[in-house]
Amino acid sequence: MPDWDTELPAELWPLVLGHLSLMQLRLVKTVSRSMANRCRKVLRSEEWQSWTANEHALACEVATQATRSYTLPLKVVFFEADLFHDDDVCVGTIHRLKLKLVRRTDSVRSLDSLLGANWALYHLIDEGDFDVEVADMLIEVDGRGLCGSEYALRRVLADALEQRTLLRDTSKTTTERARDVCDTAIHQNVNEDGTPDYGEVDEDAGRQWRLWKLLEEIKPVTDVGGPHGYMAHRVTHQQQYGRDVCDVDLLHLCSNHPGVIT
Repeated sequence: MPDWDTELPAELWPLVLGHLSLMQLRLVKTVSRSMANRCRKVLRSEEWQSWTANEHALACEVATQATRSYTLPLKVVFFEADLFHDDDVCVGTIHRLKLKLVRRTDSVRSLDSLLGANWALYHLIDEGDFDVEVADMLIEVDGRGLCGSEYALRRVLADALEQRTLLRDTSKTTTERARDVCDTAIHQNVNEDGTPDYGEVDEDAGRQWRLWKLLEEIKPVTDVGGPHGYMAHRVTHQQQYGRDVCDVDLLHLCSNHPGVIT
C-alpha cells in the first residue's frame, strides 16, 4: 500500500486537493491524520471556497450537520445584515442563557416554555398574549463586553449599531435600528467638580423591540474560515411554526430545540 504522505511534495498537496469537491475531500480525510489536516486546510482556504459549487456544498453541509444538536457555549453573530462589513463582524459566545415565557395577563396559570408551539409568532407579536423574559444570561460580545442582563445586551448592541453609523453607514437606517434595540435614556446631572448628582432612568419609551424580535437578530454560526468566515445555519428540516426565515436564530432554537436556552 503506497504511503500517501510521500507521494507528492508538501507544497503540491494543496494544489491537488483543491480540485476535489467537498464530498471527495471528506473521503480523502479518512486516509491519515496528516491527510485530514491537509484537507481541512483546503476546506478553509479562500481559493477553494471561492468556487460557487464548493461554497454551496459547504453551506448545505453546515445546515445539516451543525443543526443536529445545539449546546452551550454557542458561537453567534449579531445583526448580520447591519453589522457585517468585510472582516468586521459582530460575533460573540453564549455561555449561559435561559429564557422563559410569561403571560401578559394577570392569569396565574403556568406556561410551558419547553412546548415549541408556545413560541409561535401569534403568541409573541404586539397583539399576542405571551412575553419573553430572561431568567439567566452570560453572553460575550467579542471586543465589546460581557452581558449579564437583557439591558446590558441591548445597550452593547445598540452602541455597536451607533458606532457602525459613525464609521461606515451615513444613512438613518442603522441609527433608527439602534433605538429599536435599546431606547433606555439615562439622564445624569453633574456637579461643578465633576461628580455625579441627581439622575434618572427612562426605560423603554415605546420604540424598543420586544425581546423576541431581538432574538431573531442573533444567529448560531460555524467558523468555516476562508472568505466566508462565520457561516449562519440555514433552516432545513425543522418545523418553524409559521415563521418564514432562511437562517436559524435564537427564536428558532426556542421553538425547535427545547431545553437549550429555554
